Amino acid sequence: MKSFYCDCGQRVFFENDTCLVCGRALGFDFETLSLRTLDALGDGTLTAADGRRYWRCVNHVDYGNCNWLLPAGHSEKLCPSCRLNEVIPALDRPDNLELWTGVERAKRRLLYSLRKLGLPLSYPDGGSLRFRIMEDRRRNPSVQETFVATAHLDGAITVNIMEADAAARTAVREQMRERYRTVLGHLRHESAHFYFTRLTSGPGLLDECRSLFGDEREDYGAALERHYANGAPADWPERFVSAYASAHPAEDFAETFAHFLHIDDALETAGEAGLGKVQSVSGERDWIGNWITLAITLNEILRSLGSEDPYPFVLTRPVREKLAFIGRLVCPPTAPAAG
Repeated sequence: MKSFYCDCGQRVFFENDTCLVCGRALGFDFETLSLRTLDALGDGTLTAADGRRYWRCVNHVDYGNCNWLLPAGHSEKLCPSCRLNEVIPALDRPDNLELWTGVERAKRRLLYSLRKLGLPLSYPDGGSLRFRIMEDRRRNPSVQETFVATAHLDGAITVNIMEADAAARTAVREQMRERYRTVLGHLRHESAHFYFTRLTSGPGLLDECRSLFGDEREDYGAALERHYANGAPADWPERFVSAYASAHPAEDFAETFAHFLHIDDALETAGEAGLGKVQSVSGERDWIGNWITLAITLNEILRSLGSEDPYPFVLTRPVREKLAFIGRLVCPPTAPAAG
């Protein structure tokens, strides 16, 4: 994430809707990936210094949980992020607004990364990214769904809002013996399934992909059943970025793609803050090596504070080769090398 500043010079942040120093309104423009400083015109319209006029997303007006903008006069009332929602949870239920807001914050960070990297949210073949943010009977006995799993199907990413509940997510993480589990990580992983066929459609790319990750045509249901029955192979740390990546080639691709997005966003954030050598993956040859150096530093800092490692992963050579391949798919002109 790049750094943002109010027109008064104060540093502000991606989720802010007001500058805490000068009090002026702020809003995020998805088209330009910029956090705009705004002045109210009195009729609900906001204007930026360059004369552009905006409306607030109606979810900001109704719920105060979205700071994204849309052009004044637009036929839609929802911003480009909220417009992608097919389902949201019942907001009259206790805590659902807070949990939904948590999912939305993670979703907007995903969308920022996708747009920055030039990955379309829709394609001419009719495929488009959408979101279904749902609850099941474990939280709400009145809904039809007995169990809602975070998953992807034909561009629709389903997220159980329990993933935004820190206590519930930690319980599942411990049950699944995972060291890392976040809403943003889920969204990045599921988005990979949407982009897989589109990113590997170029000459020779699918064959190269299969040589690294395996054949995605392998029986998915049988592979997952085997994984949950027997667990990951003993040598998975040598070949995969996570235990779940070993379940099936499609999951290996998705886990690696998610890590690519983790790395790109973290490198940009570190670079903007003067903590890293590069600001993002694009244009940098040794981005994997730079990330390993930064990740080690981040882990050591958190250990100094008595916290768990924020990036508890080991990037072996096979994993670095997979990451480099993802980098070539997403940023083909740069052709980053495996470290």
